[in-house]
Amino acid sequence: MGSLKRSQDELAVKQTSCGFSIFQMPSEIFSDGIFVFSCISMFKCAYSSYKIITPNLNHTSKEVSMSAALSNRFYSLFASVFFLFAGFGLFLNSAGVKLAEMGVNNIVIGALNAAFFAGASLSAVAGHRIVSGVGHIRSFSVFGAVFAMASLTHLMTENLTAWGVLRVVLGFCYFSMLMIAESWFAEQSAQEKRARVLAVYNLVYYFAFTLGILLLSFDSSSDNVFVLGTLLVMTAMLPVSLTKMKAPQVPPRQKINVPRVLAIAPLAFVTAFLAGVLVNGLFTMASVFLLQQAFSLQQISAFLTSAMVGGFVVQLPLARLSDKFGRRNAILGCSALACVAALTGLVAMAMQLATPMLHNAVAFVFGCGLFGLYALSIARANDQLPNNMNTVEVSRSLLFCYGLGSLTAPLLIGVVMDYAPHLGFYALYVLAAGGLAIFAWKQNVVPEEERSVFVNVSGNTGAMAADLDPRNNEEDDDFDEVVAQAHVDNLDNIDMPSESEPADKADMMEAESANQVQAEQPTAEPPLESTNSETLETDKQNQDKPL
Repeated sequence: MGSLKRSQDELAVKQTSCGFSIFQMPSEIFSDGIFVFSCISMFKCAYSSYKIITPNLNHTSKEVSMSAALSNRFYSLFASVFFLFAGFGLFLNSAGVKLAEMGVNNIVIGALNAAFFAGASLSAVAGHRIVSGVGHIRSFSVFGAVFAMASLTHLMTENLTAWGVLRVVLGFCYFSMLMIAESWFAEQSAQEKRARVLAVYNLVYYFAFTLGILLLSFDSSSDNVFVLGTLLVMTAMLPVSLTKMKAPQVPPRQKINVPRVLAIAPLAFVTAFLAGVLVNGLFTMASVFLLQQAFSLQQISAFLTSAMVGGFVVQLPLARLSDKFGRRNAILGCSALACVAALTGLVAMAMQLATPMLHNAVAFVFGCGLFGLYALSIARANDQLPNNMNTVEVSRSLLFCYGLGSLTAPLLIGVVMDYAPHLGFYALYVLAAGGLAIFAWKQNVVPEEERSVFVNVSGNTGAMAADLDPRNNEEDDDFDEVVAQAHVDNLDNIDMPSESEPADKADMMEAESANQVQAEQPTAEPPLESTNSETLETDKQNQDKPL
């Protein structure tokens, strides 16, 4: 355990030093292609030094090599999701740039970006029906082909209504392809290996998504961005089309009472919703905000890459801190950190002191504070459920809340930026992150012995990612709202808010003293009764004796 702890500490130092090295580069690196290769080299270094720490259900850890986590049958799937995530990162962050260059106002840009996540919602409802009808491989190819056609159609028209329809189609096809890949991962992974597969899956997401962002820094026209994104998604079709793996079964959809689960774990749901607002609001509207501040594409790419680096380096420290101090305190710390960063950017913009370096520093802190909120929300919900209860439906409900926040974010930020172009973006982040910090501060801390295992997951995944979570054991009991609510009530009785501790202690001492008095009274009575009875017996015997 000592060597494992030292290796974790060394890894945390390596990741943090890799992240902060981005701010030690000369400023001219941020304005040309050298920045691209510098960041890729930095991530390659982090990737090669990263050892997957996989938690198990007994709160212990195992250190495994990357080659042990990757079996041969997963190479094709990881290759496919790599190109999918890269194309997703490029499309998600470039749409706002293209629309801003066309002179579209912020509200319409927000609505068109929200259309992508509307397609994601449709995928969760109807995507599995198509897969069940024609099979996984055919469906994957069909979704990829339709995605390519919708992407290239952007080059043929500038009609905004047509763009809205195309964005819905893109979101539907992308998340349907991701659902197919994740269902393969979930079925082909044994229960004891799912933590390793999920760890590699998250690494692929961070590396590929950042690569898609870095492609923005190339000096190419916005039309070429659509062509490049299409090539990435079509490349993702090849490994799956050539795979020899057996197609998995799509599990039947199960309904869940979202308001009831919201009552059971309110902090988890609020955190998941605001995580969707803050994270995908950053990806969809930050490029528009920076473009209005006369930023170049290279500087926009540097800003978004800084956020991804911050989210990457904070994963392991966040897991350890949340296990030690609790999910509520971790959510409170992350949201407060993001609020301070947004407030710094807001003050700098108001005083006209903002520089590209300052924006990059704010983005890095954003990544540290925001990118772990969704994983903390799932851990918080699992902490409040019995250990033997399957939480896959709760995880899907939290993913639904995250998606709802992602759908709301571009619309909300677009309206705010339309009324306050220079200060609205950071002001909204101050309010949202600060509000989450205040809400978390008012919640109880789950006792350490009742906490579940923390697993790093990303919200920008498909609907089947919950089945890949190693905490969701198929042998566990089904989700029961009544049992879960009773367990939460029991936790609330155990753990009291910190601000009321002195009064509670005084009440407890009073109650203990009263109990002692009551306990002494019944114990004092029997001796008196026994003494009186003995005295009467003695008197009677004395009377019976002859004189």
